[in-house]
Amino acid sequence: MSPRNVLESQQSVHAATAGSRAAGCWNLATGKALSLRPEIPGVLHIAQGQAWVTLCGALADMPGAAADHVLHAGEQLTVSPGQHVVMEAWSSHDHATAVAFRWDPLAAPVLPESASPAARDWECGVVQPLRDALQALGRGGRALGAALADVTGAGGRFAAGLARFALNRIAPQWSRNAA
Repeated sequence: MSPRNVLESQQSVHAATAGSRAAGCWNLATGKALSLRPEIPGVLHIAQGQAWVTLCGALADMPGAAADHVLHAGEQLTVSPGQHVVMEAWSSHDHATAVAFRWDPLAAPVLPESASPAARDWECGVVQPLRDALQALGRGGRALGAALADVTGAGGRFAAGLARFALNRIAPQWSRNAA
């Protein structure tokens, strides 16, 4: 997995310069923010300083909800795939210090050794692709719903503008012809 799959830069650390692996240690300078969009579950460990972390996404209390955390050195936060983490250096005093952090991907759950090859094939060949397809359909459905709402709103604005045009242009001409 490339670092770009895990780390997406916003104003500061560029993921491509983070190293050849997704797991590792990085520093986040004061006044900078970093966005993480993991494709696999992982743990964000704060090694030094304090970080203000906003967690949003599928598993943060409610879909689309955001949860803020202040993590101190030695604390950690587990992040699931589909969640979005925005992190920046934070301090309760007037000046913040840089944050040193580590991202460690969690191992994917492994089927018990007693599972037959057929069960492993079923999991890898049917169940996981089905989960992926359902997740994609859910995202597509949300996007379609948003697009339909935008089109409906545009249609309503068009109808209101057309009615305003008719009242301002056509109605005065009818009143002059009637008089």
